Amino acid sequence: MARPPVATPHRYVVQPLPRYREVVLDRLIGAARRFPVHALVEFDVGEARSRLAVSDTPVSWTAFVIATIGRAVALHPEVNARRAGHQVVLFSHVDLGATVERELDGDVALTVATIRDADQKSCAAITEELRRAKHGPDEEPERTALVTGLAHLPGPVRRTAIRLAGRRPRIAATFGPAVGVTSLGMFSRGGGWAIPVPPLTLIATVSGIIERPVVHEGSILIRPMLPLTLSFDHGVVDGAPAARFVETLRDLTESAAALTESGVSPQDLG
Repeated sequence: MARPPVATPHRYVVQPLPRYREVVLDRLIGAARRFPVHALVEFDVGEARSRLAVSDTPVSWTAFVIATIGRAVALHPEVNARRAGHQVVLFSHVDLGATVERELDGDVALTVATIRDADQKSCAAITEELRRAKHGPDEEPERTALVTGLAHLPGPVRRTAIRLAGRRPRIAATFGPAVGVTSLGMFSRGGGWAIPVPPLTLIATVSGIIERPVVHEGSILIRPMLPLTLSFDHGVVDGAPAARFVETLRDLTESAAALTESGVSPQDLG
């Protein structure tokens, strides 16, 4: 909850810009140098909804999407990469960054929860990680000496230093996951997309489930559809690999593969 303005003789008050907003501005400025490709899709989640309705363990839709994207990324490792100058860093583990809201010092702020090995975890385990990230005790984030030093630099100098550091593969590899998930479902039932900011190569924007008439098994039925926008960094991923990733993600989502105990392999997708 935002702090109420302090009463003054004037019709306005002045407050310092929160530190986390400065970081957001840095990332938005960096996004101007990206070349995004967007895929706006809707997936039928009828099977997933049926399984969740009889599940004994609470599972959030965001966790289901994260687990499913993790499994799709494992099958298409080319999207689990980051450009570093004229080189590409390919990650061997499927880590995903999930945007969550939490209350910090009386204010609501966005933070990123890193889901390690998301392709291997159950939806229930990811649900619990997201819950802890949102409601758990405050934890001091890990900071490298580089990040600590950059935080005290003026904005233009800081952004230039980050851009130059990102050209070195060993440093770029420490900038967090290459794949991120942000959810609009808690705010709106419509579609939307996020700005593909660095260091993310792929960001999935999850909207709220809506009921739509669709052709299902030869008949027109009302089905629960999940709007999803996938934004790729075209500097890393071309259109054809992105399209193949989307189709794999569609198969995994509509079959609710992440809700089964057994893993998924390329042979399972035909």
